[in-house]
This record gives sequence, structure tokens and C-alpha cells, in this order.
Amino acid sequence: MKLSTVFAASVLISTSIFSHFSYAKGRSIEYGEMNQVRDMATNQAKSKYFKTAFKLNINNPDIKPSDVKIWLEREGQEIASAVIDEEGNISLPILPQDEAEKTMLHTNQNKDDVGISLYTDVIPLDSALLKYSDVFVLLDDINNFTEQMAGGFSMFIPSMDELKFTFEAPATITVKDSKGKTKTYKTDDEFVIEIPKKKRWMQSDTWLEFSALPTRYEPIN
Repeated sequence: MKLSTVFAASVLISTSIFSHFSYAKGRSIEYGEMNQVRDMATNQAKSKYFKTAFKLNINNPDIKPSDVKIWLEREGQEIASAVIDEEGNISLPILPQDEAEKTMLHTNQNKDDVGISLYTDVIPLDSALLKYSDVFVLLDDINNFTEQMAGGFSMFIPSMDELKFTFEAPATITVKDSKGKTKTYKTDDEFVIEIPKKKRWMQSDTWLEFSALPTRYEPIN
């Protein structure tokens, strides 16, 4: 695992793998790897349904979120302060990577009292009619992200090549390709539909039509 987060940081990779890692890096760490992750997720992701978030974890009940300060320093000068919202999401600037490598991230709390977790998630689908490639490019982002995060261990992590959709009731998803041919998938006994990623559907004007929007969806291999 390449990511170094902050003060006993927990890292959660991929909505389907749910791997968990812990680190004890102290109250100051190099910002380079965190910056690389943010840049990858923000500027290199192709899917609008893929998101990552650094979240603040407080392990000491005597500490309030407003007590926690996180900031960036370069050559002894503060260059940015983190913004922490009500849900604990941490916002930090994305720097040119060569600058990030020279930047340190600091906190005012002890490493055992607070931590930062990295989460990946998928954004709920927003329409009953969606282009197939717009939805399934999510798998490329998740696979690329996981490979970068895992580094040399990526060979042990299976690639995600299907999406699993879960519904509240019986439902269908109809795939309509550029030639007008259709294939309809129906929910099983658990109200689940699994659809593979296919190259010809990715490269053509293929669409997905949902009889109802899923309550959740996730990558599977």
C-alpha cells in the first residue's frame, strides 16, 4: 500500500474490496502521496459517479471537530489550511506534484486522538436512461485507482469487470445497442441484477434503461 495518511489513518479502498489499513505516522507527514491520490480522483477520473473523500476521525470524546486544525507547510511557511465540513470531509488544495513532495501536512492533535480515513464511493445514479459507457467507465476509474494505491500488491487484487445493481422490488435493466438490439436483465430473488462490462458496448452508442433506479450499485469481479 503506497498511501501514507495521518496519525493512525485508516484507508478504505473500493466499494467492493473494503480493504482496511492503519498507519501511525505522527502529527506531521509528507503531503506528496495524499496530493497524488486527490489529483488522481479529482482530475484523472473519467466517471462522474466515482468519488473519494478524506474524512476526519476523532477517537477522543473530549475533542470536538472545531478543536482539530490541519494545515500545509513548505519551508517552514504555512501555505494552506484544511477546511473540515460538518460531515468530517477534509478539503485540501491539489498542488503540482513536485511542490507537494516538498510540503508537510500538520495537525495540532496527538496521533492517537484523531485520524484521517480515505473512502471511495459511488454517487447515486440520477436518471432512468443513461449511456452505457457513462456508467461503466466507473470500473476503469476504480481499477486504476486501486492499482495505483496498491502499488506492487496490485497483482493480488482482482479487477472489477461487472456492476451489481440492487433494487427494492422486482426491476429490469434494458441494454439497447447502436443497432437497436436490446437485451433485458431481470432482478433475481434478491432483487439484484449483474451486468458485465463489454468492449463493444463501451465503444458504441449503447444505452441503459432502468425500470426503476437502484437503491445501490457496486463493482464486482
